[in-house]
Amino acid sequence: MEIKEVTNKNEWGYKQEFLQSWDYGEFLKSVGRDIRRIQIEEKGIKKLQIQYIFVSLPFKISYVYIPWAYIPEEIFTDILHYFKKQHVSFVRAELLNECVTKKYKQISTPNIQVRNTWILDITKSQKELLENMHAKTRYNIGLAQRKDVAVDHIKNIDLFWKLNMITTQRNQYQSHPKIYCEKLLALPNTYQINAYSNGTPIACVILFKYDKTLYYFIGASSNEYRNSMAPYLLQWEAMQLGQRLNCTTYDFWGMAPPAKEGSGKESCYHGYCWQADHNLTGVARFKAGFSGALKSYPDAQEIILNKRSYYFFKIIRMLRKKRAKAGHPLS
Repeated sequence: MEIKEVTNKNEWGYKQEFLQSWDYGEFLKSVGRDIRRIQIEEKGIKKLQIQYIFVSLPFKISYVYIPWAYIPEEIFTDILHYFKKQHVSFVRAELLNECVTKKYKQISTPNIQVRNTWILDITKSQKELLENMHAKTRYNIGLAQRKDVAVDHIKNIDLFWKLNMITTQRNQYQSHPKIYCEKLLALPNTYQINAYSNGTPIACVILFKYDKTLYYFIGASSNEYRNSMAPYLLQWEAMQLGQRLNCTTYDFWGMAPPAKEGSGKESCYHGYCWQADHNLTGVARFKAGFSGALKSYPDAQEIILNKRSYYFFKIIRMLRKKRAKAGHPLS
């Protein structure tokens, strides 16, 4: 088996998930990520391609982050050997399939990408989509229309950023930097939908299209006009946009995990039950109202290639978490 780097876009094949696509990798490069790509061949026949992020840390610690790739288990250990020869401390893998290696220690770790998401088939007619929604969701879409909430599809980073800062402060989470969002919006396959009340921007969404799926990436809203129900109308507008773009699936991007049987901590709405104490419980109720189905990815794994380096990495990570608790959250 031979592993070589891929540097030519023309050699990069179709990928099931956008995080493995060449163009998304180039976007991440533009915002400072060290993107690398390898191809695995056997007897001159291409078997697999993997796009990953290489991360270098102090004390000669480095790791590889592989998001949403499919790796056959029979060659998983060989790929890990390759990274070990590159003096990589550990591999963080969020794969589309379960992989186990007996050679190296594996540790489950929280996912960076969404672990659970909510997807909707948008090949149905608009009438069917509306009929399949919860009555309250359908009512709120109509309410926004009756309140004369206006909508446009203009990309406007300043409009988004102002609402984004309001949203992150209200919900107390950290946003990507403005330059990241600006370069994301500059991509030809990203879209922005804005909602207004009497000419005042009150909500917006940023969407990303890959293949036949339209993804809801980021939403932001004002503290005012909360009773206008603009976020409901924006989601409905996004679904209709997906249809015009010939997409078959709308991905709501992130969902509270399903309730654990017998936990006594479940909340249910429109046919879906989730962990009521999860931080996405409000989001889950909102998204479930549009109808859809849960899609889950395997747990993330950290595979230790150098025990000493990994030990120092854990110390660095612990210090970063302590800083975050002091009021400086880190991604």
